Amino acid sequence: MPRSNNLDALRLVGAVAVIVGHAYFLLGRPENDPIVLGYPIATLGVVVFFSISGYLITASWNRKRDPVSYLTARVLRIFPGLVVLVLVTVLVLGPLTTTSSVSEYFDLPRTWSYLTNIWLRPQYDLPGVFLDIPYPNAVNGSLWTLPAEFFCYLAVPLLMLWPRRFRPVTVAAFLVVSLWLGSVPPDQSPVVYGSRLSDAAGMWVFFASGCLLRLATERWGVRFFRTDVAVAVVSAYAVFIAVVAGKTPWVSWLALPYAVLAIGLASTPVVRRAARYGDMSYGLYLWAFPVQQVLVGELGVRRMLVDIPLVTAVTLVLAFLSWHAVEHPSLRLKDKITARVAARRGTSTPPTREAVSAEAPETQPVVVEGAGR
Repeated sequence: MPRSNNLDALRLVGAVAVIVGHAYFLLGRPENDPIVLGYPIATLGVVVFFSISGYLITASWNRKRDPVSYLTARVLRIFPGLVVLVLVTVLVLGPLTTTSSVSEYFDLPRTWSYLTNIWLRPQYDLPGVFLDIPYPNAVNGSLWTLPAEFFCYLAVPLLMLWPRRFRPVTVAAFLVVSLWLGSVPPDQSPVVYGSRLSDAAGMWVFFASGCLLRLATERWGVRFFRTDVAVAVVSAYAVFIAVVAGKTPWVSWLALPYAVLAIGLASTPVVRRAARYGDMSYGLYLWAFPVQQVLVGELGVRRMLVDIPLVTAVTLVLAFLSWHAVEHPSLRLKDKITARVAARRGTSTPPTREAVSAEAPETQPVVVEGAGR
């Protein structure tokens, strides 16, 4: 079901921002990547996703506080679409685009190790695929944030384990640790699950801020968020960035999530109907990068004004199919699974259905590995 607020529309905007930002790298023009509010535009799109995710995931846990229902929802939201993407990439996209023979392609261990993406261990290349293009050896650079996102999913029950009055403290501690890890220079940061820990921690900061803002909402209500205040916050933040010569200030961890959620939780006619035909933000995230690489590598697209609209149109079709054929049917299994588990545990009342769209992550599209924060 679509929401009665602007969150779905904001996630679509975030997805398109990532497509735009990726285009500069994949077309070989990273020096022209737009900086918006102190961030590369693709990174800002990810900030939107993690901020919304922190808010919604905290709400999901606090609403029911049942580990089985919670983890089932998280797994069914992330993995079905990802599994289909990875299988199509290995079994269809790879053979069609590799410079190796098809038999050699399927004989190489590197082909099959790409399947580790299914359990959130990113591998970005396939043998002979996307070699002679501006951004080579990258089939889907967007996958690096999935482990970071899923880590946050696992962290939320632990952060909410404490009595209500202590939860803001535990989340704030997570935020501070994330700020510290995110400040480590890239060349000194360890690589965990295919990505620099500093990059992942840089997104955890915004997830934690979303968590804190959800806790504030539970205490003071949605009146805590006002669009006029959000506009003022963003304006003040933009001025602050200009004063510090374009560097991203530490205040972004609170200013941007507040603005995102204040705008997202508002209800604007037409805008609030963005998910009328399905929640396609995750599908856009999953499919946009390989579609962009196909257009560049196989069709020779080199013009920005051709690449971005074409990628967006093609990926929207794939995202629509992904939602209606894979993601939405998978989410409908949640109640059956949790009811079965409840029956085995002797629970008389099966889990209550949560709105399918409330289980969306909430993450999504992500920046090219190494594109910077």
